[in-house]
Amino acid sequence: MRMTMTAAIQARWGHRVDGLIHTHAWSVEATVEGPADASMVFPADDLERLLLETVEPWRGRYLTNEDVGEWKGYTPLLWEREATVEEIARQLWCSLDRQLDGLSEVSLVEGTEFDRSRRVTLAR
Repeated sequence: MRMTMTAAIQARWGHRVDGLIHTHAWSVEATVEGPADASMVFPADDLERLLLETVEPWRGRYLTNEDVGEWKGYTPLLWEREATVEEIARQLWCSLDRQLDGLSEVSLVEGTEFDRSRRVTLAR
């Protein structure tokens, strides 16, 4: 048996997918697992801080694999691959996995301001 702890933060940044730049309010979640008898799997405040630090460089930016200049006050942040929700989740995983023993899941949820929502989850 394993115990998990999940923390989530809210953030906003843009991305360019299929040539369209747009922004979302995002929910960024990470789950850490440990032994079922652990008194604390991982300090929740520390996990939230790591999530915030990971996405901070993205605030006020749009993620893209091609610089098309400033857009509505957002500046580009170049990535090697197109910044799909799946690719953003992979980048989150790579960053957090280097810092967290026991990382078992990362989820990225697009905000619901357009009467819909999408979740992408990577799990060990």
